[in-house]
Amino acid sequence: MPVGKDIMLQHHKEFNGFRLSKISDVEFLAPRLRYEDKREILSSSGRSPYQALLTGFFQSDFCFTIVNTEDVPVGMYGVGGDGVIWLLASDDIKKIKISFLRESRQVVNFLNSKYRKLWNYVDCRNELHIRWLKWCGFIFIRKVNHGVENLPFYEFIKICANQ
Repeated sequence: MPVGKDIMLQHHKEFNGFRLSKISDVEFLAPRLRYEDKREILSSSGRSPYQALLTGFFQSDFCFTIVNTEDVPVGMYGVGGDGVIWLLASDDIKKIKISFLRESRQVVNFLNSKYRKLWNYVDCRNELHIRWLKWCGFIFIRKVNHGVENLPFYEFIKICANQ
């Protein structure tokens, strides 16, 4: 049974990290997004997954792709404007979940050092995103009807204490 350093190496092997996004990542991920992410996109903006990823790619100040050890995209995230943060992923993000969770707090904290606040809305039905946002230290401000379908969403925020 592996212990200590061996366990860390096994977890590290499942995940290669983040890299700057490319337009080909949008094309690859759009048809592969999680059902919950597609539903959230449709409910909030009425866009297709491709349109949502493309908009995120071009309108974000920072846009990164989450990749596995073979450099295959499993998700994309970005932040722009006044700190609007977003993340969309395929079901393959579950295959790298431990490493992704370990890294994502650091990434969110780094982004929060660049923006006075990070914020957005999340579909109340998207339980995985809600758990991830809590894990990263976001606070849920209120529940509001939001988007083109006027469905319940949570408004969330993370304020940088050092600015």
